[in-house]
Amino acid sequence: MKKVTLKIETRDQSQTIELDDEISIGRTASASLVLDDVGLSRVNTTFFRDGESVLVVDEGSLNGTFLNGEKLGSKPVKVFDGDRLKLGTETTIQVEFEQTKAKSPAAIETPVSAPVVSAPAAAAPARTVSKPPLLIIGAVISSFLIVFLALITIVIVRAYKNPENPATGKNIPVNSGSDIPIRVIDPLGGGDSGDIADIMSYWDVQEEELNTADVAAVTAEPSSISKINLNVSLEFFTKQMERSKASRGSSPTGNDPPGTIVPPELRQGFAAQTAKIRELQANGYKIPLDFADLAEKRIAGKLVELPMATEDFVLDVGGSSTGDEFTNFSFDTNPRSQKIAPGSIDFNILNQLASNFDGQRYSLDDANNRRQMKIRLLRMFHPSAMPILTKLAKDYREKFGYPLRVTSLSRSMEYQISLNKGNPNSYVVKGAGSLPPHTSGCTFDLSRKFMTAEEQNYLMFQLAAMEKEGIVDALREGNVNACFHVFILRGCEA
Repeated sequence: MKKVTLKIETRDQSQTIELDDEISIGRTASASLVLDDVGLSRVNTTFFRDGESVLVVDEGSLNGTFLNGEKLGSKPVKVFDGDRLKLGTETTIQVEFEQTKAKSPAAIETPVSAPVVSAPAAAAPARTVSKPPLLIIGAVISSFLIVFLALITIVIVRAYKNPENPATGKNIPVNSGSDIPIRVIDPLGGGDSGDIADIMSYWDVQEEELNTADVAAVTAEPSSISKINLNVSLEFFTKQMERSKASRGSSPTGNDPPGTIVPPELRQGFAAQTAKIRELQANGYKIPLDFADLAEKRIAGKLVELPMATEDFVLDVGGSSTGDEFTNFSFDTNPRSQKIAPGSIDFNILNQLASNFDGQRYSLDDANNRRQMKIRLLRMFHPSAMPILTKLAKDYREKFGYPLRVTSLSRSMEYQISLNKGNPNSYVVKGAGSLPPHTSGCTFDLSRKFMTAEEQNYLMFQLAAMEKEGIVDALREGNVNACFHVFILRGCEA
């Protein structure tokens, strides 16, 4: 059998492993090989052998597995000598095949020649009788191996047709059209409550980029609650969005430009974030399940709206919102989302905000008006945490001349679930006991696409310093969602 080796490199280590049977790679002990790469999922990628063939499969990881630059799907793919894979944030794997050399006939030891002695006639049958048992035994062993490998192949194929639910160990069907897709991770709502790291990564899905042509100007006056001037012209908003995406000689993906140095603070787990989530839950924080709940927090001043652009930042949020009618979301009803009935509590809350949204009026009967309201509700943030975002953006802009592009702020549970419909994992949301980071109102994402290594290093240094002081818990995310995920710890209360 061919000898196959995997040359694995991360930012801080390099190792070569021989692939004898099967090996899974991830960031936790759930994988057979644990690597120090925060961009990896618990079990990220698996290599396995099928006779002389070697296959690789992505285990539904957040950041994906890329084979020679192409992202793998959910089915095993054959790899060959020289293939190169990238996974996590900073892990690369080179596949190398080496044919095991068999000994040549000349190298096989043979007894020294001796004079031929005629054997008695009775000895001949003994030599001929000894061969059939060896042939039979060899045939039996070969047949057993063929059957065994066939069974293993069937098991593997079935396993990848139906993803396994890590919480129960049972295969479950995928139904992306259901109210709550099977492929949504939620350890706090029925899965592994001890591993919040996955809920942080899997829930943190990037929205579609906002089309500036679909955004309406806000002509409101600052309210007594927000104390923020929301008046921003569409021309200024468009200019700031274009400036944030300006090319400066770096990759438009933002992934690992040469010279990028990730501090250890941005590569660690979510211990501080986990503790803060537990604290918010213990203090009775009400999770916003739908847009009506976000509107209620807006009216009460629990969350305040940010301008869609300033000199220092621009908000690229709400791109996945629609003009569909508002719905009421509940874990206790089926279907989970139902059209909000006129005269209901949630309808009255939305109607109250629509009638005076910081001086601007919207109609709940108009699709475009509904979408503009949703976009504005997704621009909200916890007032006590705002100074952290605004100072970070101001310092960055003064140093580099570009506004920071903010790609996520507050979300409702319903909106978050809609973003996760295509997310490849296999936990089922079973209840409202979870608190995805963006439903806290204390989390924001900063896109690092188009940023140079110098820009990224500067922001990471600032975030690492704040993390050491217990102000934030930050993470550098890669691939499609190339951003800095920042969870505010100090000042963000229930």
